[in-house]
Amino acid sequence: MKKIMLTMAGALFIGVAAVNAQDTTRTQTKSTTQTQQQQSIRQSGANSTVPKGYTQIKSNDLPSSLRTTLQGNEYSGWESGTVYQNRTNNQYLITTGTGPDAKTYYFDRDGKRVTKP
Repeated sequence: MKKIMLTMAGALFIGVAAVNAQDTTRTQTKSTTQTQQQQSIRQSGANSTVPKGYTQIKSNDLPSSLRTTLQGNEYSGWESGTVYQNRTNNQYLITTGTGPDAKTYYFDRDGKRVTKP
C-alpha cells in the first residue's frame, strides 16, 4: 500500500513539473514574439519614413563635419531628433519633430546636404 501511494505521489509530482515546464516555455516564446513585434513596430511605425538600409545611431557618433553643419539655424532642434546612418553609402538621416511638423534631412559624411537616396 505504501508503495502504491509513493508511486502515485511521484507520478503526480512529475506531472505537475511537466505542466509547469510547458507553461514556462510558452511564456518565454510569447515574450520573445512580443519583443520582436515591438521592434518591428518601432522600425516601421514611428519611423516609416526611414528608408531601407538606415540604422539608428547616437548623435555622438556623427562626424564632426556634420555636427558643424547642424549648428545652423535651419537645423535647430536636431539634438532632440533621431539620427540614422547608412553604412553602405555613408549617408546620414536626421528626423526632427512629429506629425505635420516632422522634418527629414539627408547628409553625406562631410556634412553636405544631399537629396533623398
